[in-house]
Amino acid sequence: MTNDRRSTFRCVRLAAAALAFGIFTTAGVAGVGAQDASPEAMPAVVCDSPGLPPGTPTPMDMSSPEAADDMSDMEAASPEGAEEATSSEADEATAAAIIGAVENYIACYNEGQATGDPGLYVALESDAFVASQGYATRYDEVANEIGSPFPTVELLGAGTPLVWSDGRASADVQALIGPHWYNEWRWFMVEQDGVWMLDERVDLPPRPDVDFVTVNGINLTETTDNAGNITYAFESRSGSWEFPETDAMVFNFTNTGVEPHEALLVQLPEGADPMGLLDGSVGFEDVTFLGGVFDIMPEESVDLTMIDLAPGTYTLICFFPSPDGAPHAAHGMVQQFEIVAVEG
Repeated sequence: MTNDRRSTFRCVRLAAAALAFGIFTTAGVAGVGAQDASPEAMPAVVCDSPGLPPGTPTPMDMSSPEAADDMSDMEAASPEGAEEATSSEADEATAAAIIGAVENYIACYNEGQATGDPGLYVALESDAFVASQGYATRYDEVANEIGSPFPTVELLGAGTPLVWSDGRASADVQALIGPHWYNEWRWFMVEQDGVWMLDERVDLPPRPDVDFVTVNGINLTETTDNAGNITYAFESRSGSWEFPETDAMVFNFTNTGVEPHEALLVQLPEGADPMGLLDGSVGFEDVTFLGGVFDIMPEESVDLTMIDLAPGTYTLICFFPSPDGAPHAAHGMVQQFEIVAVEG
């Protein structure tokens, strides 16, 4: 499964945009950086970006719902014959180049967040990748990301360099988004004018190399009563919403309904009612966004992996719109759970 159209790198924007209902903004997560975690991060490198030449975004009234829909429904351009492509092990020079390209992109991504210059990393994205994010041009992407910083990405590992018959190369990447959200991808890179550029990002099972990993199964459900009222819910397959503290925790979400869902993981102020996310009684600046999965389609199963979550109360919430236009959360899709310390 690819997640290019709703890239995890852009999850914080989506959390805020999905919360265009006025629920919360990125204020609660802006500036959050990766902290100490296991496994250890790779040494940082300095960004080397060609930058973007002067240009302007495509004129579009983004206040219009139709314009937003047009952007979200754009299909990514895919390399011809990519599905039939075969791979082989990269030679030493190509392997070094592709791993270096991954390190450089993440360095430029983080510098772009710190300096407010998204062009640093957008210049390292191919046309196909830019389209996969829902943008007509690189300048549209830059315009959309200026002023909305995302959490720092910490590179934990990059390996398995391969070359493909479609002319691309790839590496398998492990990274933290913010202090806790663990991700694994296969990054496909393409060389253009002597520069390796990110061309596609494909999800891999996020399983960190730590001592203890627990898997918590959660169904995303829908029920309709005789009057046609729909109730949505997160349903723990174990029957419990109390999970022991562990090095890494995998939330395995399975959509058993007929509508798409998402699962955002947030932490609210102590004692706050999660319904305050809907009525505005919970302050935007007090909400900590930790991670999430988006566009979970019917019958699909996806994982959200978190590292080193401390004991405490956490909240899962879905803001996908229901048929009446209200978010799923307004129809019950809000669930708190506890992580408890393990004695001894």
